[in-house]
Amino acid sequence: MASPHVPKGQGLRFQKQGNASFAKATAAKDAAAANTLLARRNALFQDYARMHQKPAWSPSISAAFRFLIIIRVSSAMYSVIKDCDESFGYWEPLHLLVFNPGNAHANVPFQTWEYSPQFAIRSWAFVAQYLPLAKPLAHFGVGKRQVFFAVRLLLAFVSSFVDARFYKAVADVFGARVGRYCLVMLAASAGMYEASVALLPSTFVMHATTLAFSACLYPARLPSTDASVLNTPSQRPFRSERLILATSSFAAGALLGWPFAIVLAIPFVLEQLFMRADDTVATGKYSHWIVARWSTAIGAAVLAVLLALPALAIDSLAYGKLSIVPFNTILYNLFSRTRGAGPELYGTEPPTFYLSNLVLNFNVFAPLALLSLPLLLVTARVDPKRFRRPAEDTSSKKGNVAVEQPSSLFSLALLRIAPFYVWLLLLSLQAHKEERFMYPAYTLLCLNAAVSLYLTRTLAELAFVQVTKSPYRASKSSLFTTITSTLLAAGILLGVLRSVGQLNHYHAPFDVLFHLEGYELPRLVADKFPDTLSPAIQQRIARGLPAVATSEEKEYNDRGYGAENKGVSVDLSIDLSPLATMQQPVRLCYGKEWHRFPTHFLVPAGVEVEWVRSEFRGILPKHFAHASPSPATDAVARVLDASLGWAWPWSSTTRRVQSGFNDMNKQELDRYVDVDSCDYLVDLDLPHRSLTGDESELEPRYAVQADWDRVFCAPFLDAEFSRPAADPRDAALKRAALKAAAAFHRAFWLPKAWPGSANVYGDYCLLRNRSSRFAPTTTTTTTTNEQA
Repeated sequence: MASPHVPKGQGLRFQKQGNASFAKATAAKDAAAANTLLARRNALFQDYARMHQKPAWSPSISAAFRFLIIIRVSSAMYSVIKDCDESFGYWEPLHLLVFNPGNAHANVPFQTWEYSPQFAIRSWAFVAQYLPLAKPLAHFGVGKRQVFFAVRLLLAFVSSFVDARFYKAVADVFGARVGRYCLVMLAASAGMYEASVALLPSTFVMHATTLAFSACLYPARLPSTDASVLNTPSQRPFRSERLILATSSFAAGALLGWPFAIVLAIPFVLEQLFMRADDTVATGKYSHWIVARWSTAIGAAVLAVLLALPALAIDSLAYGKLSIVPFNTILYNLFSRTRGAGPELYGTEPPTFYLSNLVLNFNVFAPLALLSLPLLLVTARVDPKRFRRPAEDTSSKKGNVAVEQPSSLFSLALLRIAPFYVWLLLLSLQAHKEERFMYPAYTLLCLNAAVSLYLTRTLAELAFVQVTKSPYRASKSSLFTTITSTLLAAGILLGVLRSVGQLNHYHAPFDVLFHLEGYELPRLVADKFPDTLSPAIQQRIARGLPAVATSEEKEYNDRGYGAENKGVSVDLSIDLSPLATMQQPVRLCYGKEWHRFPTHFLVPAGVEVEWVRSEFRGILPKHFAHASPSPATDAVARVLDASLGWAWPWSSTTRRVQSGFNDMNKQELDRYVDVDSCDYLVDLDLPHRSLTGDESELEPRYAVQADWDRVFCAPFLDAEFSRPAADPRDAALKRAALKAAAAFHRAFWLPKAWPGSANVYGDYCLLRNRSSRFAPTTTTTTTTNEQA
């Protein structure tokens, strides 16, 4: 008999074991789908044609990080130092803090005039932030070269982390397609490849700005609990960390990196203080909303400014006086021209400098970034539904009626692409231009380019529908995917070729020092300190082999090949520490190639680096010098000395005011040594230029002189000379094609057989003075040449 409590036609169904977990999984899947739909409804670009279709694929933030870290690690290990400011302005001061030179002149790095206390326009706080990694490594005996690459790997990790966060924010705010395009551009661009691991304030600003935008790309809004705003069912969740993370990141970039970078925060500040963004303001609550927005912004700004206190303390301890380095930097850059100083002394460039540079480093992505504003305006005109918010119920549980609607999606999108234009315009108006100055906006360029690529696709779809009158055919057509895929593929290919080309053309300054440490100095130790050699090396010598194994022998040994190895590799390294015990160190000199000296991190202890005179007439760096501890010169520094002086043990060096420094880029003759006193010399030999009369008394061809032996030479591109020979008999079109092909070979890597190459290479050489006490005592061949 049926139970009277169960309606007729119905039965009881008992839940089987496992149904609970299935229901929970189903609920989670439904929640994820709802969140996806909510994110699509809240995107700045409304993909109304696909609102009920499966969303575009977008990798997770962890997958994006893993993808980026592989590329960034490659950059850390192989990219070169392109700017001497990176070497002398940051790697050399960091070397001073990490490796105590003591009384050994051979281990003393170079100081630039900006670090002299009388000028104090470089921040020791910026350099000191890398000490928690570098100092312990050095303390536990890790070599200088290994510390150098460890710092670069740290930069690679930071870059990958902030870029992955940035990509996720772009995907959330603009849409999955825009995010995916942006991720490809972040990974494949040659500009990002080089800038991401550079030890420069501009790279630090780039990372800080990227982290800030990973928060402030999300539209501003107050928490749902605030009485002045209304809540809607599909409103984007409130992000409590947005304001403080963005504000503190922008502040860190300006205080520790470059003060002028604060202009990148202007659109964020305008939105936070004056625009409703995602807030729907209730009736009679506008003044309350204004107070809430301003109070939270001011509170975050005050908290962010507190970041200046540690930097102020470190710089004041380092210079022995109250030192506000960002303020000093602004004074020098903006107000020193009246006395004949200023950044223009170090070169000026035309207004188009950054445009051509961006095309080289970002190829097709650079024009796309520049087109983002025009495409946004065109889309707003011909496809206004792209920026139309979904219809929402704006009623409130508080009983209010909305009177102030959220900001338009178009205005919010406009604010997010504006910083790149602001930065490009600001830098283009300055007379002194350098490639690294654009670094802070590199990730923003990728955002703008991704926006352009997406809008190009949507406008093509719109045009296709208008021509065919068939939205169905548009949804099935592969034309639009072909457009975006082709542009992305072109960008990837050109980015890879550019990065490989830079490595192939300009890696020789690193190669020379690697050869010095790996082959020449071990030979020297074997000659001068035979008692320090390991049994394995002594056995090699007893068998009549050279003490220093060749690269092929080392590889063969590492694989465990050979009868004496018996499947186990033998340690064939030679300890270079005896070099540090010599009273007169090995002297390595640079002449006209001074600006390509990488860093003392790549020069072993026991080797001193000196300059010899060349045709350069500007001011060169000078070795840091020790002195008796200098007392603080003002009350603030004295208080810091009394309480925190122990935290800065380098004050006897960083506070010393050396003679021979000026901010007028005037040559100081106390930098140079006699070339005959050099044991080794690094020089670029350009035989093809000897016919043009470029050789001078101060810059002779040392590599062909009888007094010098070539120890090692690597190819180095002479970009200025790599031009096609102009034949006036050729047609103008042919001359233009030859010129373009030659420029492509200079800028990118192409096989030698590829037509149109006019590349001319010189020999970047490590030369040994034949009269040096370190010249080989035997007649064995020690010269290694690598031809282009």
